Amino acid sequence: MLPSYRPRAIARPDSLAWASQRRPKRPRGCIRALTDSGHGFVVIKRLASIVDGPLQRLSLITADSLARRLLCPIQGFAGALIHPSDYFEQPILQTARCNHAELSPYISTGFVTINRAILEAVEDEKVTVYKIQVVHIIDLSCSTSHPRQWLNLLRDFHGRKGGPPEVRLTVVHDDKDFLATMRRLLSEEADMLNIPFQFNSVIGRLETLDFCNLHDTLNVKYGEAIAISCSLQMHRLLVVDDNMSYSGIGQLQKMANIARLKQMASSGYSPVSTLSPQCQTPKLLASFLNAIRALKPNIMLVMEQDADHNALLFCDRFVEALNYYAAMFDSFHAVAAGNPRRADERTRVERMILGEEIKNILVCEGIHRHERHERLRQWATHMDRSGFEHVPLSFDAMRKARQNLMSFGLDERNGKVENDCLLLCWGSTHLYSISAWRPHQGSTSGSRDHMDVQPQAIKHLRSL
Repeated sequence: MLPSYRPRAIARPDSLAWASQRRPKRPRGCIRALTDSGHGFVVIKRLASIVDGPLQRLSLITADSLARRLLCPIQGFAGALIHPSDYFEQPILQTARCNHAELSPYISTGFVTINRAILEAVEDEKVTVYKIQVVHIIDLSCSTSHPRQWLNLLRDFHGRKGGPPEVRLTVVHDDKDFLATMRRLLSEEADMLNIPFQFNSVIGRLETLDFCNLHDTLNVKYGEAIAISCSLQMHRLLVVDDNMSYSGIGQLQKMANIARLKQMASSGYSPVSTLSPQCQTPKLLASFLNAIRALKPNIMLVMEQDADHNALLFCDRFVEALNYYAAMFDSFHAVAAGNPRRADERTRVERMILGEEIKNILVCEGIHRHERHERLRQWATHMDRSGFEHVPLSFDAMRKARQNLMSFGLDERNGKVENDCLLLCWGSTHLYSISAWRPHQGSTSGSRDHMDVQPQAIKHLRSL
C-alpha cells in the first residue's frame, strides 16, 4: 500500500510578492532584487540537486518558472514563450502524453469512470437508425486522448446484453500521426469484435474549433445517441485578457473584483484563490457549451484538475500550485517506484507535461495563460449557467473507479464521492474531478451569463 501524502500548508511568500510587480518604482531596488533573486535561484538548484526526490525535482521546475517570471515586465516576453508542441519533437511529446495516461492512476481511473457512465447513458436509448442503435462518441480530450480508453469501451459494448451498437467515434487532436494510429488500432479491434465502427478525425485543439459550426465539424447525424468526453481541456476555454486595461474603468473594475473576492473570503466563503477573477462565464467557454448543448447529447463527461490555478493574484496561484504539484509529483514518484523501469517515463511526464503546466501557471498572464484550473463547484456554476443539469455518477461507476485505483496500489481513500461526483486525491489534496452533465430539459437557446444561478444549483454548490 502506498503512503498517503500529507502536504504541509505553505504560507504566502510575501518576499516573492515583488515578482508580480510590473513596474518597480525604483530602478536600484529592481536591480538589487534581481541580484538577490539570482543568488536565491542558485541556492535552490544546489539544494535540489543533493537528493533526487519528487520535491527536489519540483523545486527545480518552480525555480526555473520564477526566473522566467522575473522577465515578464519585458515587452512581449510572454508572447514569445513557445508552445511545447513547437519546441519538443512531436513524436517525443506524444510519447510523453501517452506515458502520462498510462502512468497516472488518476487518468486511467477517469477513463474507466467515463466509459461506465457512457455505457449507462446509452443503454436505454430508444432512438435507432434502421433498427440499429447508433452511438456517436465525441472525444474532445485532445492531448489527453488515449486509444486504451476506447479499446476498452469497444470490449464493453461487445459484452453488452442484446449485442453491441454501431459505434461512431470522433476524435479531436492536433497530431495527425496519432489520429492515424488510433484509427488503425480501433478499427482492427472493432473488426475482431464484429462491431460496426466508423472513425472520424478532426485535426486541431479544443480552443481552435469553430463553435458556430460544431454540428458539421463533428459530423453529427440525426438519430444518434451522443456521448461527449472531455478530459483536462475545458479549462483552456477560461482564457481572458486579465490585463486588458490598467487605467480608468478597467482598473477600477479590477480593484472592485479583488475587494469583492476578499470580502467573500472573510465572510466564510472559499479563499480568494478559489474564485475566478471573472464574475461571468468567459465568452469562449459559454460559446462552446452553447454549441455542445445544441447537439443534445445524452451525456457529457467532464474531467478536470481540481485546483485553484485561475486566481487573479500571482501569489495565490503560486501557493496553490506549489501544494497541488507537490502532491502530484509525490504520487507519480510513488507509482513509478513500484517499477523502476518506468523512471524514464516519469521523468518525461514531469518535464514535458507537468513542468509545462507549472510554467504556464506561474509565468504567463492574460491570453497567454491557458492552464486555468478551477474547482468542481466552479465548473458546476459554469455548466448551470450554460443550461446543463448534473447527472449523478452511478454506484457501479464509483465501484469500478475504486477498483482501478486499487490496481495501482492505492486505496479507496484516493477516490472521494461528493454530491455524486468523483474527486481523485493524493492524501488530503484533491487532484482531479469527474462529473457528468446533460442539457437541462427546460433550458433556452442562450446561456445565463447575466442571470443568477438557480436555487437548486446554489444548494448543490454550497454542499461541495
